[in-house]
Amino acid sequence: MSGLEHETQTGRPRGRPAKRTRGRGVTRETIIEAATKEFAELGYEGATTASIARRVHVTQPLIHYHFGSKEALWRATVDTIFGKLMAQVEETERKVEGMGPAAKFLTLTYSFIDFAVVHPEYARIIHNEGVAHTKRLDWLVDRHIGPLYQRWAAYIESAKQAGLLKDIPVPYMVTALIGALAQFFDLAPLIRAAWGIEPTSPEHIRGYANAMVEMFLEGASVRLDEDGDPTSGDPDA
Repeated sequence: MSGLEHETQTGRPRGRPAKRTRGRGVTRETIIEAATKEFAELGYEGATTASIARRVHVTQPLIHYHFGSKEALWRATVDTIFGKLMAQVEETERKVEGMGPAAKFLTLTYSFIDFAVVHPEYARIIHNEGVAHTKRLDWLVDRHIGPLYQRWAAYIESAKQAGLLKDIPVPYMVTALIGALAQFFDLAPLIRAAWGIEPTSPEHIRGYANAMVEMFLEGASVRLDEDGDPTSGDPDA
């Protein structure tokens, strides 16, 4: 068989190996980054290791080589994104040491929004898992969501004790606040389609952050009456 005949039958020049994968240089971190997008967009059930492999142009067995199973990859993905969140929270907490409760609460709120802008997948993964009670949800709550909520509960209780916030039940405030802070960026495609604005532009990031502070923190704040005494805003109080 001539070289030309060989090239015609195989579709490539003789002696050149078939290009089966472009996995060279693909790391665990690269795979986790692709998996984060896949799980956020399609949920655990919709995502597959095959589709994640296609995102990074590797073969499916390479995914299993690094992680063993789809669930193990999902857990590694969740650990990674929450690890980034907690690193930012802890850095912010160090910055607000010595500040008063109001300044701490505001700084932590803005920091959380900054994280949500860069990592919208965080909220999408939580939403996907939060609609049904599964073993994955139990793991997520025990390992990540529970500690995060308790951290925010402590911030809110501190603000309450300082007389800054009304005595609204903590589960209401934490759930509403954390959900609202991330939603504008989690739903960025919807915001673009519905309002024709870019939610991740500096203008709208800061505008939304200021609006959240106004609606949640101002709305839940304790007012002072004419004598300087706290009042809940109830005319009969």
